[in-house]
Amino acid sequence: MKDGRVIDKIKIKTKSKSNKKNLIAQIFECIKILMEKRKGIKGIGIGVPSPIDFKNQKILNPPNVPALKNLYLGKLIKNKFKIKTIIDNDVHCLVGGEAILGAGKNKKIVVGLGLGTGVGGGIVMNKKIFRGQRGTSGEIGHTMIQKDGRECKCGARGCLETYINEKGIRKTAKEIFGREISSITLRQMAEKGDKKAIKVWEITGRYLGLGLANLVDIFNPEIIVIGGGIANAGEFLIGPAKEEMKKNVLSPIAKNTPVVRAKLGEWAGAIGAGLLL
Repeated sequence: MKDGRVIDKIKIKTKSKSNKKNLIAQIFECIKILMEKRKGIKGIGIGVPSPIDFKNQKILNPPNVPALKNLYLGKLIKNKFKIKTIIDNDVHCLVGGEAILGAGKNKKIVVGLGLGTGVGGGIVMNKKIFRGQRGTSGEIGHTMIQKDGRECKCGARGCLETYINEKGIRKTAKEIFGREISSITLRQMAEKGDKKAIKVWEITGRYLGLGLANLVDIFNPEIIVIGGGIANAGEFLIGPAKEEMKKNVLSPIAKNTPVVRAKLGEWAGAIGAGLLL
C-alpha cells in the first residue's frame, strides 16, 4: 500500500486453521512474494481474526483459527524479515481503514463490524483505534443477545456472532428451508425475489439490529460501518437491521445513526493494516 492505495495484492487459500506450522509458513510466503515484487517497503501491518495483546504483539485466543493461539506473531515476522511489523485485530484494521479513507472519512467517532466466518468489531475515535486497556476492545460479535442461545466457538451461548456470521446464517436457512444454504446463494435467491431467502435475511438483520442498538447506546457514534463478505447482502440485511436498531435505541436523537456498508471493499482490512504504520 502507498498513499492509501493498494498497489499490489496476493491471496492464498488457507490450507489448515489448526496447523500452526502451515499457517505461519503461508503468512511468510505472502510476505516474501510481495517483498520480492516491491522494493522499498517500510513496514508490515497485519490484521488477525483474534483478540490481540497489542502491547506485546501477541495473538490471544482466535476462535476461528485456533492454531494461532498465544503466538507472538508481530515479533516473529519482525525477526524473520528484519522490518518494522505491527499486528492488530483484523476488524480494528477494517474500521480504521474506513474511518481514515472510507465511509467514515469525515467522522470523529466511527464504530464498525466485519461480518464473515466470525464477527469482529472496531471503534475509532479521532482517527485512532480505541483498543482498551490491553488491546482487546471491539469484540462485539461475542456480546450476548440471547441467554442460552446458540453455542458459540468461544464457549459461550447466545453470542451475536452465532446469528449473523456465515455459519449462523446457514443455520437460520436450515430453520426456514430445511437445509443449509450459503450466504452467497441466499443473496442471489433474494435478488431474484425468493421470499424464504428474503425472510432469512430479515431474521439475520433483526439480530444484527439488536447488536447495533447496543453499540449506539454505548458509544453514540456518528456512523456505523458494516463490512465483510456478508455485508454484500446490502439492504436485504441492513434494512431490517436499521429498523430493529431504531426500535431498541434508548435516545430518540440517536435512533437515526447512519448505518452504511464499508466503502473500501474486499481489501478494507488490508488497507487498515497498512495504516497501522
